[in-house]
Amino acid sequence: MTDTEQRILRCFDDAGVFGHVHAVALHDRHREIGVRADEPVVLASVFKLPLALAYARMVDSGELSATDAVELVPGIRTPGATGVAAMADPVTMSWRDAVRSMMTVSDNAAADAILDVVGVDRVAATLRDLGLTSTRVPGGTRDLYATLVEEFGCTSVNEAITQLQAVTSLAELAAFDAADPRNNVSTCREMTRLLSAIWTDRAASAQQCAFIRSVMSQQVWTQRLAAAFPFDDVVVSGKTGTFVALRHEVGVVEYPNGESYAVAVLTMSARARLILPAADDAIAQAARLAVASLR
Repeated sequence: MTDTEQRILRCFDDAGVFGHVHAVALHDRHREIGVRADEPVVLASVFKLPLALAYARMVDSGELSATDAVELVPGIRTPGATGVAAMADPVTMSWRDAVRSMMTVSDNAAADAILDVVGVDRVAATLRDLGLTSTRVPGGTRDLYATLVEEFGCTSVNEAITQLQAVTSLAELAAFDAADPRNNVSTCREMTRLLSAIWTDRAASAQQCAFIRSVMSQQVWTQRLAAAFPFDDVVVSGKTGTFVALRHEVGVVEYPNGESYAVAVLTMSARARLILPAADDAIAQAARLAVASLR
């Protein structure tokens, strides 16, 4: 194990998380670094990245128009803390703006509406086509909520989350078992492969890949990957995932000299807490160390 890999593991340990990381130089793919890069992890909202790509391919095929309208109605749409999911009234928007809301603020209502029209079979076909054999997306956020309610024998997702917060060890967090076929799962290495395909226009048409890169660059969360590269001339485009014990981000760091690095950091906390700044900081530290070693 290299010194950098040991330092990455120490920053995970210091934060009280079990972490995974993979980084690859997109301008020189022979250079990479990984820690537990091939171990499967439950994705939380990172599943929205392969979903966005499956949507993009549906637009490419002409089966869906990006500018067609979708209405997201209270009581039917998936609830959440951000975007349309947090609003009180019906909202009508285009499909491409629904994708933008899903990616920039991790809007659960928009994501499940997109998954309804795209379908899990199309997402699975997209993953197979890209050779991502360790990645699966069997459902959306509403399916995660249903799993938790069933797992804890509750009547509501809020009650299930409250019970989750009482959990004190990784071994007890059975709801986040990567072997559970109900869970959305991937590895850090496969996430950087997916990012590489998007950044090189191999994942979909050049136009749609550019759209995905654009919305990822508009993500509002800056406490993870972006915190590792706080420079005006460095562009960080990412997608976070956060749910109780899970804190992730995958993205691409682009330097003004043309260097670019795909980075994936996936973590699970030993404590099921909704707020854990040390875990966010560990993601930033791991990303910074990984990219620095490749530079």
